[in-house]
Amino acid sequence: MVFQSLETSRSYSKKDVSTHNTRKDCWIIIKDKVYDVTSYVEEHPGGDAILNNAGADSTEGFFGPQHGTRVFDIIEDFCIGELKD
Repeated sequence: MVFQSLETSRSYSKKDVSTHNTRKDCWIIIKDKVYDVTSYVEEHPGGDAILNNAGADSTEGFFGPQHGTRVFDIIEDFCIGELKD
């Protein structure tokens, strides 16, 4: 029997994600995956930079030179689903 994880069983449109665009409700898109980073906003080492693309695609900023390799492991804890067409 194959179990599907919660992270990949949900899909969201860009419109769905766009409504989560504040410090208290912050979702971002990275490479067609959706992440709820609300609980991480206050801990983000780059301060409010995490809010620059709140409710939108943050792929370009995420893969910028400011992030060390550890961030690639951390982000998966916040994955809530995938972006749908």
